[in-house]
Amino acid sequence: MSETAVSLNRRDEGGRHVALQRAQASEQRFAYLLTLPVAIVLVAVVIFPVLYSLYMSFFSINELTQTNRFIGLGNYVDAVGAGETWLGVLRTFIYVFYLTIFSGVIALLGALVLNEKFRGRGVATALVILPWAVSLYAAAVIWRYMYSQQFGMFNALLGAFGLKSDVDFLTPTTVLPLIALAHAWEYSPLGIYFVLATLQFIPQDLYNLARTDRLNLWGRFRHVTLPYLKVPMLIFLILVTAEGSKAFEIAYFISGGGPGTSSFTLVFLLYRETFVNLNLSYGAALSWVLLLLVMICTLGYFWALLRSQRNEAAEDIPHGVIAQDVWVSE
Repeated sequence: MSETAVSLNRRDEGGRHVALQRAQASEQRFAYLLTLPVAIVLVAVVIFPVLYSLYMSFFSINELTQTNRFIGLGNYVDAVGAGETWLGVLRTFIYVFYLTIFSGVIALLGALVLNEKFRGRGVATALVILPWAVSLYAAAVIWRYMYSQQFGMFNALLGAFGLKSDVDFLTPTTVLPLIALAHAWEYSPLGIYFVLATLQFIPQDLYNLARTDRLNLWGRFRHVTLPYLKVPMLIFLILVTAEGSKAFEIAYFISGGGPGTSSFTLVFLLYRETFVNLNLSYGAALSWVLLLLVMICTLGYFWALLRSQRNEAAEDIPHGVIAQDVWVSE
């Protein structure tokens, strides 16, 4: 091949390369233009309010006199030193604990049932979404009437069985778990679909091998099903923790923070200081305390998952060598 032909080939390749780079740059600019409106809305609706609340937490803001005075960590010191803050934190932890337990159990049992083959399974799978579709306000009204001492459904059921039918369910000791149960009913369909999608992904051959190893029902669940469910359940529990820590509507419309202050969680205190007392800077500081609690709980979930994975990798149990869960029942 002559030098002229080689030069022309190189020139053509260089031209195609430049054209390809221009096309890629044009596609990138088009992609940036498409995402720009979303980025602007995200900054305006999410990022700016979050940063502004952090800014407010370092000031003493008086809306009546329109004065702002920098006080540094003063709001955080007041929040940490207030006894009602720690009571709110304790009630928030108790509420989140009950909510995660109830939501996890309902999601797991519901998914295991829907994973089985039975008549009407498709209809049942579609109906599961109904609690998730109901607003928190509507769910709170429904459950408030169900818990009612005078004309609630639970008292009606007790009366139908000849038992005491004027039980006060929302007592200071039971109000948090009962509100958490109502919230779990409303939120658990999300977890059911998470777990159900994972169950349908598990290879059936693993269950056949487990039966060959003569594992009982609990053994198959522990060594085949559970390892697949750890990640989706972790994601669901993180969402439940974040949702439970800021839960306000359902608790407000069921109990109003009572009886007394028995269900007055940290978000109730935040609401009172911000929207009732108009103490915006102190409310902003409380919101960041709440965010810190959510982050601690989330890190705890990830730590538990990583520790479990390390333990499983360290054990490295060979297939078929499982003693405790083996018993002949089939």
